[in-house]
Amino acid sequence: MLTRRHLLGAAAALAALPATAQPAWPSRPVRMVVPLVPGGTTDLIARVIAEPLSRAIGQPVVVENRAGANGWIANDQVMRERPDGHTLIVNNVSTHGINSAMAPADRPLVPSRGLAGITNLIEAPQVMLAPAEFPATTLAEFVARAKASPNPLVFASAGVGSYQHIDLEAFAKRAGITLVHLPLRGAGEMVPVILRGDAQITEFNLVSALPHIQSGRLRALAVVSHERLPQLPEVPTTVEAGFPDLVTTLWNGLFAPAGTPEAIVTALHGHVTRILRDPDVSSGLLRQGVRITPSETPAAFADYVARDVARWTALTREFGIAAN
Repeated sequence: MLTRRHLLGAAAALAALPATAQPAWPSRPVRMVVPLVPGGTTDLIARVIAEPLSRAIGQPVVVENRAGANGWIANDQVMRERPDGHTLIVNNVSTHGINSAMAPADRPLVPSRGLAGITNLIEAPQVMLAPAEFPATTLAEFVARAKASPNPLVFASAGVGSYQHIDLEAFAKRAGITLVHLPLRGAGEMVPVILRGDAQITEFNLVSALPHIQSGRLRALAVVSHERLPQLPEVPTTVEAGFPDLVTTLWNGLFAPAGTPEAIVTALHGHVTRILRDPDVSSGLLRQGVRITPSETPAAFADYVARDVARWTALTREFGIAAN
């Protein structure tokens, strides 16, 4: 229900808009673009916040999936939209952070410059996985097996330039082992490949991996985090295993085209962070195995994203990983 508090908050934000920015926002339905196919974590969080956001702003918020080219199709479209608050995009570490890091220097638009951050939404913890039949229960044991193997072991990723690709290249180098990369056509292929034993290690989000870990078909070697996860309390972190810079988290955040008026960004930040802190919303997300991580301010989120892009830029340059 659109409450008096919501109306007053929206009115205060819109009062700060310059006269040339009138009429008031929003004046029509808002599109929330997801740069991936339906069903994944990024799509999930967009759909979770869309309905309560539509109630808060008094206009429909329509989720639109525009998958392809690792998120570039959707990002290119949104970056060219009028910056008036009526088109938003939910990006993640790959479609925003890694794409920005790997973009050619002559590319006219990249997410780090073409989009304005509104707020972080959620973070999905990652797990280093091996087939249950592989004789290693920890990263240290995996490294020992890799060094003893007459042939290089194989790691699977969602494709060249994916966060799994970059992280596992970093893991191999830091561990002093050689691994062969098996790039796949997307995250959906990774679990079947590792279950078949076609690869001996991969990295995947907890939400998708947990059922296979609990069934005993996959083994968690480490969680890619500073802290252990309540869902896997016995599994050590990559930091504990001796890899302090291997701490990737699959974040998802809300963005608008660069140049969107600050008052609209601020209003959206307020609405979305309140939605994420609503117990009815947060409890459902927590059951999905994600962390709810709204940013304190849009500026704080911008700083977070800038640090993330800088990290991926350094790693992709270190390993000579370039976009296809």
